[in-house]
Amino acid sequence: MKNNRDAPPERSIAAFNADTEAHGGYIYTSVDRWSSRYASGRQNDEMIRMLVDHVDPSIRIADIGCGDGTFTLDIAQRFRPIAIRGIEPAANAIAAAKGRISANLSCSVCFEVGDIYTLRSQGEALAIARGVLHHLDRPRTAIAQLAKHFTFVLTLEPNGYNPVTKLIEKTSAYHREHDEKSYWPPSLNRWFEQEGFRVVCQKFFCIVPYFCPTPAARLLKLVEPVVEWLPGVRQVCCGTNLALYKRS
Repeated sequence: MKNNRDAPPERSIAAFNADTEAHGGYIYTSVDRWSSRYASGRQNDEMIRMLVDHVDPSIRIADIGCGDGTFTLDIAQRFRPIAIRGIEPAANAIAAAKGRISANLSCSVCFEVGDIYTLRSQGEALAIARGVLHHLDRPRTAIAQLAKHFTFVLTLEPNGYNPVTKLIEKTSAYHREHDEKSYWPPSLNRWFEQEGFRVVCQKFFCIVPYFCPTPAARLLKLVEPVVEWLPGVRQVCCGTNLALYKRS
């Protein structure tokens, strides 16, 4: 395996930098589309609910792959950790994130350019990797790095059980340009377990894709509660895999 310093940068970084330059942020946060607002809102709510249920807010957080800072700031505002540091390899996104810090969060939130392969804790016990691992060329190397520095890791990933997710990855120009793929959930769990973590909590939810046409997205929202309620069905049909891991 190549040394991290010798490996080429992730192929998606250029695409995310271009998004920020064109839109002032990432497409799914800056472009006004109902499905993206709904799906990201559901994901935010479930992430914060899992944090509230399992993590003390006195914790310090490293938000890896923080993008344009939208979701980092939402966590800071709603969960109120002591401190949260956003790290992102796309420099344009970090510039946008810094410009979004409000006065009331300026003491608890900061952003910096960095990558998951060389990341070190600066007193943080929890790492959040929202939509990060499925963009990486070396996810297992990244997980091994997290295991060296963090007690908790919260991941949000496309659900690799879902055949529609797999189809979108192959056919969507956006997903191809941003090097998106999804992993089989048992494989993700095994990779973390091999680095000394255990699963604290895992949830499959949301059937509305980010870039879905609004009429179809609203229809999916109507049946979503039934799909999420049915065991087995939710594992296959839901699009999001949210998991909290703790190092043993």
